[in-house]
Amino acid sequence: MVEYVVSPINFFPEVKGKMKIIKEIKIDDTTLRDGHQTPGVVFSKLDRIAIAKLQDEVGVHQIEAGIPIASKEEKEAVHAVANEGLKASILAWSRASIKDLDTVLECETDACAISIATSDIHIEYKLKKTRDIVVQMMTECVEYMKDHGLYVSVNAEDTTRTEFSYLKRFGLAAKEAGADRLRLCDTTGVLIPRSSYYLTRRLIDEIGLDIEIHAHNDYGLAVANSLASVEAGATWINTTVNALGERAGNASFEECIMCLQKLYNIDLGFKTELISELSQFVADVSHIPIADNKPIVGANVFTHESGLHAHGTFSNPFTYESMDPGDVGRERKIVIGKFSSKHVLKTELELIGFPELALNGDFINELKDRVVKTAIQKKRSLTRDELKLIALETIILRKYFQKQ
Repeated sequence: MVEYVVSPINFFPEVKGKMKIIKEIKIDDTTLRDGHQTPGVVFSKLDRIAIAKLQDEVGVHQIEAGIPIASKEEKEAVHAVANEGLKASILAWSRASIKDLDTVLECETDACAISIATSDIHIEYKLKKTRDIVVQMMTECVEYMKDHGLYVSVNAEDTTRTEFSYLKRFGLAAKEAGADRLRLCDTTGVLIPRSSYYLTRRLIDEIGLDIEIHAHNDYGLAVANSLASVEAGATWINTTVNALGERAGNASFEECIMCLQKLYNIDLGFKTELISELSQFVADVSHIPIADNKPIVGANVFTHESGLHAHGTFSNPFTYESMDPGDVGRERKIVIGKFSSKHVLKTELELIGFPELALNGDFINELKDRVVKTAIQKKRSLTRDELKLIALETIILRKYFQKQ
């Protein structure tokens, strides 16, 4: 009998054969730029350097360090990250403005993202330009940065609400100007996975540039849309640690990486055992805590309370888990609470120094009743110290009633 850790359906020829996944997928992480734009989040220069170093150690291919034109402090931070001697490429974000790009050049990054909106609603109401002028601005800026020897990503802001004929014209102009890739920006998070696949594939076929997917999470589909884009042949995924970003955030770095590794069998060579450390550090400096049920790095991901789940996990962890906690720098936990089974309580009694009580069926039954009542009263799981106290109280009460 074959035991599967993840679904074998993922690798059926009928499923995998329709994918256009390339061999070398790369991560461009924008925690220091789009993550920094999260309402209320402020990263200091030292925070940025520390995050960039951790990302570099994990293995991120490119780090989007910030927007140099935004402020003196922002420019200094981007410059500092660019001069840390990291293995990762360091990219600065800029509007399609030669003045802004001169500020990027002063930061000494090796890459630049030139961003300009392509949807009519943005062109008319935000830029107050014409389609022709937008293409002209982008083209001049790409040529300018390529003349200075930088890697150039052209970001079509609001790609997913842009008329395709114009988007194609924009992309072909970017390619002719020398751009290295086109960033597909789902700025308002309105793609569904099938449309993400379709648009990515069509851009690759009709424009012929490397495609990067920059997905927002307004409808909770950022990771799904990013993976669908990869299935269609996207070369780059734009992510943020802990899914930080404007509004509902961006595609989660940790979720994209582990989905690729575990569900697609694509190993990017990352030191995934450092993911939890990176996630926790970003949570600390952003002052946005990690939700307990956050995939991959949440406190509950490798924690079990239900008796059925806990018993299964004791027997074989893969009954209720599809990855080893150590893969992402975590440990498995069994908590004591309202659903704790007798099997779990026996194991816990042995761990807290009462192995003889673990063999007493009547005692276990009484202990279970008291644990359930206490957990419900406290409205949470119990610590081992609390279990030990309940066990001692149960011993005392049993001796008392035996004397009566």
